[in-house]
Amino acid sequence: MSSLSYAVTAFLAATQFFALAEAVQLSQPNSSSNPWRIWDDEAGGSDTFAEYYPVGNGRIGIMLSGNPSTESIRINENSFWSGSFLSRVNPDGLSTVREMQEAISDGRYKEAEELGLQGYTGTPLSTRHYDKMGNLQLVQILPGGETANYERWLGVDDGVAGAYFSSGNVTYQREYLASYPDDIVAIHLTANQPGSINLRVRLDRGSDLNRYQGYSEPANGHSTVMGGQSPDANPLQWAAGARIASSGGKVTTLGDTVRCENADEATVYFQSWTSYRKSDPKEAVISDLSAVSKSFDEIRAAHVADYQEYAGRMSLNLGDSTSSQRSLKTSTRMNNTTPDNFDPELASLFFQLGRYLFIASSRPESGDNDLSLPPNLQGIWNDDYSPMWGSKYTVNINLQMNYWSSLVTGLSDLRTPLNNLLKTMNGRGAVVAADMYNCSGTVTHHNTDIWGDSAPQDNYTPGTFWPMGATWMITHVIEHYRFTGDKDMLADMFPTLKAVAQFALNFLTEHKGYMVTNPSSSPENTFLVPGGSGGESAAVSPGPTIDNELLWEIFSFIPEAQDVLGIEDEAFAKRVSNMREKLPPLRLNQYGGIAEWMEDFEEANPGNGHMSHLVPLYPLHHITSANQTLFKAAITSLEHRLENGGGPCGWPRVWTIALAGRMFLPDIAHSRLATQMGECSWGRSMLNMGGTAPFQIDGSLGVPAAMIESLLQSHENVLPLADNSTALQAAYTGDKGKLPLIRLLPSLPKTWSANGGGSAKGLRARSGFVVDLSWDSDGTLTAASLTSEAGNSAYVTLGKTPVGGANNGTAIQNSGDGASGVFIHLDGDKGSVHTITLA
Repeated sequence: MSSLSYAVTAFLAATQFFALAEAVQLSQPNSSSNPWRIWDDEAGGSDTFAEYYPVGNGRIGIMLSGNPSTESIRINENSFWSGSFLSRVNPDGLSTVREMQEAISDGRYKEAEELGLQGYTGTPLSTRHYDKMGNLQLVQILPGGETANYERWLGVDDGVAGAYFSSGNVTYQREYLASYPDDIVAIHLTANQPGSINLRVRLDRGSDLNRYQGYSEPANGHSTVMGGQSPDANPLQWAAGARIASSGGKVTTLGDTVRCENADEATVYFQSWTSYRKSDPKEAVISDLSAVSKSFDEIRAAHVADYQEYAGRMSLNLGDSTSSQRSLKTSTRMNNTTPDNFDPELASLFFQLGRYLFIASSRPESGDNDLSLPPNLQGIWNDDYSPMWGSKYTVNINLQMNYWSSLVTGLSDLRTPLNNLLKTMNGRGAVVAADMYNCSGTVTHHNTDIWGDSAPQDNYTPGTFWPMGATWMITHVIEHYRFTGDKDMLADMFPTLKAVAQFALNFLTEHKGYMVTNPSSSPENTFLVPGGSGGESAAVSPGPTIDNELLWEIFSFIPEAQDVLGIEDEAFAKRVSNMREKLPPLRLNQYGGIAEWMEDFEEANPGNGHMSHLVPLYPLHHITSANQTLFKAAITSLEHRLENGGGPCGWPRVWTIALAGRMFLPDIAHSRLATQMGECSWGRSMLNMGGTAPFQIDGSLGVPAAMIESLLQSHENVLPLADNSTALQAAYTGDKGKLPLIRLLPSLPKTWSANGGGSAKGLRARSGFVVDLSWDSDGTLTAASLTSEAGNSAYVTLGKTPVGGANNGTAIQNSGDGASGVFIHLDGDKGSVHTITLA
């Protein structure tokens, strides 16, 4: 399109934006009266994650401070990575793997690691990293004098952020949103007096260095665009642009700055693309900005309706906060939160913030060519040109936790970005499996990037030598199917699932009578080398528990999947079933906990944040209360970690909340939640502090799933001992005829009921059930409603009565068929609703 055509399009669009000027009535937002707002009476400063509010539409993310006069809005686009695909398989990888296997089998762990640091690691060491795109500089010229009546907010009920303030005799308001329906960021500025909007907008990537910027220039008299490309042989091209559209006044450009003078109201639009999706990102940005024809009100209405379609699927009420708590701004309430000073409405907001961030960072794309991407370590809100851990996809807990909440909170249809990445990893990992291990199938180590780079990452011995990243990630597909019964999804992902299993079948080697992974490690944990001197530690070992359990789950599920999909491959089903029987079983260590390694090593760091040996309890379900020996051992392991400082701020603490809920330890679950809020989150933004990094999104996204473990569980499977019997035995993946057991209020903390009771609506359970439940101030169930969306059957119980023991729990009844007992069978007619009360 020519420049003249752009100008004509812009003029015609501008005439549709606004009606004739009238004084806009603006009133104080009074955010303290809205329990679903994070709010503050001061603008954010320079500490982005601690003080800024995140807004996103899945692809584009911004962070805003709401500064009245000079605001530096952080801008990101989720395909803006540091370059194109790197082929990094070490040329000596295959021979080194063989040498490492022999050394590890002989107990020469340090020797194996030294070999690996040269011959196993990727060349170069790192994948591509996620990059910060830059800043949108918004300068608003105000009448003068100090600003007053300041308030800013982020609404998790409507997905809109805002700022309100007065300057001179004029009151101003801004609203910020990232629209998924219109695929654009819009920032709307209004004032209560006509002609009062004066602002400047420009884009930059910092003021000190040229960070691969090829241009920064005006466009069409109302926009500015900057862009460039990555410094490699096959560069990633990128562009970002901003436009001002106004009612009244005048919009012009000067240099690469867009100016708006004496407008009644104005909207700043932001757009960005890279060559990951567009062959000419610059042209796409300019075209999109010029083509905007809707009014802000129309864009806002479509955005809110789209957002609420997802956000409104479930609700959580943990009781009533006091009037004094409600009157305080968010940061004060967060800082006041302790296990003994609970703020129930704030905790519900904290829960919904996790869902808000997920909706804002994981959205499928329309059309046949879906290139959507999952949130990385910082989601889509990176604020560092050299981010901690490269803001990549870390797949030994972090990306996993990003998606834990999606199934239990009704957002399963937003998981396509994750599956896209898994399929990309499958292709890249097949090359790594062949070249590095001489194996079929696919493999990924503990990190990957936008291109699915599956070679080993870093030269960090506790993390680098772990080849089970794809193996853990593919269990998300299994869980997705269990919750939704989505056969189309399962069929789409089955080739990747099978490839993961194929790699393991080729890779496992014999060790002490078992088939094990080697080389491997228990992610980011180390042990004291037996017979070593001076506290010498190592990470590599054969067959760590996490590997055995992940493979047990996958080998068990493959035959189930083949049956569901009508795949006739008995030979492959038999191979995986036979190999499952050769895996090392779960066992207890020297302290009565779940063993993390095949040997009883002493941990070098007993307070390690990773709970890898407890993966079979959460997020998997091989350990349940039906086997009290293993269940109690798992509790011992959690207590051991916590006693030694484990579960620090961020994702480790969130994991402990989930584990405690599943272990029926409500006091620990509550305490860890309260400290995650009061000690481990930024008070002004409520975002996860991230431990070493200023922010990691996993610790925010994982919170809803972790909290729900205390309210609802459906991971256990059971088989009746006789037809229509309520006498049950435990069942596991691979057992035919099993049904899920839904537990209501298995581990409800007293504090979550003490302030007037509580309720949860729209929770999801496996086998396709939607669950609403409520409880009184004593924590007693008042009613539960279970709706079958998939037409499957299940069992339901109240509390923590173990399967296979005496049925001495609390009896419940189904008002529909009159059935009663500790365990009740629910017939799975599609659409049927089962109302459960105390018997």
